[in-house]
Amino acid sequence: EEMKSKAQFIAAGLLIVASAAALCHFTTGCSAEPVGRAAPPRAQRPNTQPIDLRKEKPMSIPVGTPRRVEHVDETDFGDQVLESDVPVLVDFYADWCMPCRMLGPVLDELARETSGAKIVKVNVDESPRLAAQYGVTSIPFLVLFKDGRPVARHLGLAAKSALRTLLSQ
Repeated sequence: EEMKSKAQFIAAGLLIVASAAALCHFTTGCSAEPVGRAAPPRAQRPNTQPIDLRKEKPMSIPVGTPRRVEHVDETDFGDQVLESDVPVLVDFYADWCMPCRMLGPVLDELARETSGAKIVKVNVDESPRLAAQYGVTSIPFLVLFKDGRPVARHLGLAAKSALRTLLSQ
């Protein structure tokens, strides 16, 4: 009886992993397309090289109040992003997206270490109009805004060094 219970537990765990794999593409991002529309073949996707986020070296933390990643939606996007006096890196994400969840701690660390810009997150499930307005079809999708305009984009997971480079544009 105990062995049968353990086997059922393992089978349930495998089913959860298989379901997550069906929803997300771990190296490039999750499809944010409506149900029924297939994601493009892997060969056509950018940023297909896996990234080992553990190899990233921490930046020195500037003196002052540490920043943190803020969550914005359609009601405050204009105030927090478009009217910001500093560059804003926007992470379009979803809670169910595994690559988005993997990117979260990297963005948190980068936000604490960055003083001349801010980082915000937009949940595409809660703000679909914003996602559509900025052409988000796969996630995680990062957009750098300066002076209220998008100036750079990145699709998929990103190492902290790549995000620093993106912020410096």
